[in-house]
Amino acid sequence: MAKKVFLNAGHGGSDSGAVKYLVEKDVNLKMARACRDYLIARNVEVLMGRDADVDRTSAQITNMCNDYNPECAVDIHNNAGGGDGFEVYHSINSNSRGIALARAIEEEVIKIGQNSRGLKSRRGDNGDYYYFIRQIACPSVICEGVFVDNQADAAQADTDEECRAFGEAYAKGILKYLGISDSEASETTPVEPDKSDEPISEGYLVKITANNLNIRAGAGTNYKYTGSITDHGVYTIVAEADGPGATKWGKLKSGAGWISLDYAKKL
Repeated sequence: MAKKVFLNAGHGGSDSGAVKYLVEKDVNLKMARACRDYLIARNVEVLMGRDADVDRTSAQITNMCNDYNPECAVDIHNNAGGGDGFEVYHSINSNSRGIALARAIEEEVIKIGQNSRGLKSRRGDNGDYYYFIRQIACPSVICEGVFVDNQADAAQADTDEECRAFGEAYAKGILKYLGISDSEASETTPVEPDKSDEPISEGYLVKITANNLNIRAGAGTNYKYTGSITDHGVYTIVAEADGPGATKWGKLKSGAGWISLDYAKKL
């Protein structure tokens, strides 16, 4: 069974995060998407707290993660306050496996040329100060890539290519933590839509029950990620098929791809 990872791109929607030389919410999302794509290409399942410029409450994000029950969770942010360098927060619990995750990610970030301010934790009135770390059941960390209000530091993430480098460094650290070899994407992984589906003459409607449901190119988690559904809307299913990762997969009428019907209620 594939390992599962939860990624969140901090802020979003009406919450821009820190803004000066960069807009934090936009850079966070670019890094998170790059991290996701790198992991998926190496057969790791990924659920994102947001994959668009939308509002999400902290409770929605942590509940989504805990429902998903991943091996680990990473909240991707960028910093402010005039400092310089990368830092990563983990639980105040000295026995937390999140420390190993934080260390693995830090090692990879240093390799791309960013200096590190170190591994950190922060205590609050109720234990861990940060809600993301405090509320999530699995090992979790918060990554702060660059300082958006330091011109020289922000310049390390002001292009898509540089954001991708950070995201892939995070992914490599996650793979190391999970004990997964960082090899090239499997050449046997299907990337074309599945042809062995079961057509449904009329089609039927489903209401999405997940907060963020991945869309795949074919019926199974072994197919490439093509997008996500981030609302609880109603969609038309025109074919069904069996495949890994779900009891049954459904093909969207729009042609966008396939979704797990485990997270869709038939109307």
